[in-house]
Amino acid sequence: MSNKSLQIKLNSQTSNVNRGGEKKVMKKSLSVLVATAMVSSMFASVAFAAELTTQEKLDALIAAGIFDKDGTGQGSELEANMSREQLAKIVALLKKLEVQSGTSYTDVAADRWSAGFIQAVSKVKPMIMDGVADGVFDPSGDVTLEQLATVAVRALGLTVKTDAEVKGDVSDWAKGYVATAVANGLLPDAANTDFTKPAIRAQLVEATYAAKEVLDELVKPAKVSVKEAKAVGVQKVEVTLDRDVDTSKAKLTLKRGSTELATDVKWADDKKSAVLTLKDGKLIEANYSVTISNLGEGEIDKATAEFSAQKEVVKSIDFVNSNDTIAQSKKARVQIVAKNQYDEAVSLSAGSFTANTPGFTSNLTKDGDYLVLTIDTLRTSPNETIPGQTIIPVYITENESRVMTSKNFKLGTKPFVTKIELQDVKYGSGKTSLSSKGDTAIIPLTQYDQFGNPVAYDDTDAIVNIYTNVNPYNEDIKAEYGDYDNNNFGEIRVSLQERIDKSGDYTVNVYAGGSSATATVKVSSAKVANKVEFGDYNDVLAERDTDKYIPVIAYDEQGNKLSLDDLVDSVNLDRIRIGGSGVAYAPKLVKSGEHKGKIHVTRVNATEHSVAVLTLSITEPGVNDYKTKQFQIGKVRYPDRLKVTGEPAKKIFNDGTAAVTSDVTVKVYDQYEQELKEIKPVDPTASTLDRSVRENNKTVEYAVYVYTQADVGTSNLSVTARSTNASAPTFAPSGTYYTADVLSTFNDGHKFNSAAGAVTGKMLYGAKIVKREVGTTDWVDATSPTTRSIQAITDSAELMYSITSVSSLFAAQDSKLLTDAQKDPATSKLAKKITVSAKDGAGDTVAISTNRVMSVTGSTYDVVVTKESGGNAFILGNKKGNATVTVNFRDIKGIAKSATLNVEVKDDAVSVASMSANTNFKSSTVTHTFLRDYMALKPKDNYGNEYGSQTDITAYDNLLGVRYIVEDAVNAAGNAVAVIYNSTTGEVTNLNGAVQFTVKATAGSGVSKSTHVDLR
Repeated sequence: MSNKSLQIKLNSQTSNVNRGGEKKVMKKSLSVLVATAMVSSMFASVAFAAELTTQEKLDALIAAGIFDKDGTGQGSELEANMSREQLAKIVALLKKLEVQSGTSYTDVAADRWSAGFIQAVSKVKPMIMDGVADGVFDPSGDVTLEQLATVAVRALGLTVKTDAEVKGDVSDWAKGYVATAVANGLLPDAANTDFTKPAIRAQLVEATYAAKEVLDELVKPAKVSVKEAKAVGVQKVEVTLDRDVDTSKAKLTLKRGSTELATDVKWADDKKSAVLTLKDGKLIEANYSVTISNLGEGEIDKATAEFSAQKEVVKSIDFVNSNDTIAQSKKARVQIVAKNQYDEAVSLSAGSFTANTPGFTSNLTKDGDYLVLTIDTLRTSPNETIPGQTIIPVYITENESRVMTSKNFKLGTKPFVTKIELQDVKYGSGKTSLSSKGDTAIIPLTQYDQFGNPVAYDDTDAIVNIYTNVNPYNEDIKAEYGDYDNNNFGEIRVSLQERIDKSGDYTVNVYAGGSSATATVKVSSAKVANKVEFGDYNDVLAERDTDKYIPVIAYDEQGNKLSLDDLVDSVNLDRIRIGGSGVAYAPKLVKSGEHKGKIHVTRVNATEHSVAVLTLSITEPGVNDYKTKQFQIGKVRYPDRLKVTGEPAKKIFNDGTAAVTSDVTVKVYDQYEQELKEIKPVDPTASTLDRSVRENNKTVEYAVYVYTQADVGTSNLSVTARSTNASAPTFAPSGTYYTADVLSTFNDGHKFNSAAGAVTGKMLYGAKIVKREVGTTDWVDATSPTTRSIQAITDSAELMYSITSVSSLFAAQDSKLLTDAQKDPATSKLAKKITVSAKDGAGDTVAISTNRVMSVTGSTYDVVVTKESGGNAFILGNKKGNATVTVNFRDIKGIAKSATLNVEVKDDAVSVASMSANTNFKSSTVTHTFLRDYMALKPKDNYGNEYGSQTDITAYDNLLGVRYIVEDAVNAAGNAVAVIYNSTTGEVTNLNGAVQFTVKATAGSGVSKSTHVDLR
């Protein structure tokens, strides 16, 4: 269709304008311009809409009430001519004109079926249709194409083209109308068209459909309203809107009173109506409402419609089979259908009905939509039944309404199966296909005897063997026959033994004696990898690197991206193959933990400046996907710079009562800006590990040199390593060398110490990276020194003091979850320790002893419990509430001071908010008794308390709920073994030779961490 600009002649527009009407004319002109733009764009949208067939358009117009199926002579024959009165009716309905009484034409009687429509299109201003002569309408006359063009242009109010050329044969008076209709796609643009000939119904359908779309848009409300809601079934509500909406956003909510009911919503194709089906229960006698929401601001006018529903009532009861003969069998069956006020099969149970079969025993059950009456027609008492002579009377009554039906059946011969039928396939809840391992679909099967009545599943008089097969054959799709819902009717159960990689329709063939039936089961390949690719890798692969992880992305047949859980399930782990060169790698994706779904590069074997390659592939029948990724290998990681990550205090005071310390943390970073814990060896299997680095055609080795320097007169000040694996640094120039294999020990940090007693002077801590050529003894500086110092002060210094702030506390003592020992504020992990800190006038931190607290009290004992122990203050939550805690302490002069803090106690249950753990644990000499120790696991709860030891985690298990699992354990030969351990405590009783495995710890809150353990 053309999308050229159109002009609309508004019905209110006149050719004469009175004085003073300029403003009104301007407004009308603006309306014309706006409407013109709207209609132009609407015709364009119609032109580029998805094409429907003429028959589909006719069906849509019939559904809209514009066309009739029959009754007026219109019919649905697309090739038949159409009459003028048919066109009049269609135009009147399309324009929503009011049907008028009477007649203006001598050949149209007032009681003619079309009279009201003819009056409507003739009397409207401006007129749409007129007679063929004065007082003559010719209602049965054929409509020509040029007449159809004239009526369509008038109905749409289009400006008639007076200067356009028309291809084909057309009368002079109609040229403008035809040109306008053709230009707007209402009629075909063909050079050989004869517009003077009668139009056929197919052409009327096309023109009407195009006009309706434009008119619908013109009259569409700016905001949507819910026009009507009504019950259309015992579980169904139909909702009608006054315009279409974006169904991907719109939400319809059904309520009974104030209670929201769960529903499934199915929108109609026109997006103006929907049917809501209750998921649970059915409509009862009550008031309901339907509300539309979730659209943009200002898009909704009337959001809610209310309606009243009635309780379900039985309107009719009928026998399904018209045959009046029933087989001679102890389990002869008759099907009955009872329908409600919505003409649905009732949802009432069999107990709502009474079956009476005088002289015969029977019972009534329900199977789907049908009532099933089972009768013993073989009867041995009081006498045998005789085929062809015995009559079996049947009466079915609904107990409440007393609606009933009855029928006298003649006794036939013994039953034998002559026909089987399969009903609709029923998938699992919410599914439309089989997609996951274990998914099943049920296909109800009914066997019918020679009289057309259903046969019981266990009726030995009629039973036959049932055989099934699935086409095309797939070993993972299994079909079997049985009574799976125990209703004494058989079903075919189709199950998916394993997920498949290709979606498709599978035909289930069922054979019973000489009868057969088929059904189609849909199987989807959802969550099966059919395409793989490398994800973004934002790190560097350097020579000798170990334990690097490369992301992988996979998609199923439908293009859906797989989740990490789906990516590493058993099906996809086996489908996705990994290859490569220049690197050593695990044969399958990482199955669990922090690096789940990634390629584990265990070691980079390629040298710097060379290229390593990884490959991903899926090679299965019908699927062949192959991806490669090249990595430029960087130089082996070596110490490049030092970075201070933990600043010490600048000053220190010791009053002789206890040791005082202040931590200083400096870490080694490599040339790629990552923390460096060791230089990897050239050959990790050698008896003596070579960690040298090639530089400028020389072989060099690196170390970190740590030293201390004290001023003259310094006493009681020292520097020690925080790690128990390291020795205390010595004074310059000898110092301490952290070699390439123990850089992680250096990274653990150091601390300034002052022993109990008078402290004087100043202590400097220094660290720098050094290197030397292998075979030489002299180290040379690779970086400038990084230094920090601490100055001893006397008690004459004026300092500012503060106490530790405390986040919220758990109402521990009131929780009844803790032991008596765990309720002691001085030892409980749920308590908070309050310490005193100090700064000088310049704002620099001064390290002082922590045991300065003299007392601690809470304003409300019901809320907090406090305790002073060893010069420190501890507070523990008791009951929910707020309290003020006051701490009295000594300053460095021995003068008493006090400080307060506000504390909130909550009763929110304790749960693990986060956990820290090693990513990897590697040692050929160390094994642990507890899995926690391989991980160095440290859970932290939602109150900020950390549980840093096996003892803590075990003692507070009722709060933390940490559980362990060991996966992928293999021995030195690569064979799977079972590690024996306690999943609650994590205690290992037997490794069974495992040298590699993954430990996964999961808290009760769902937070989890994994550690890969390598004991080779």
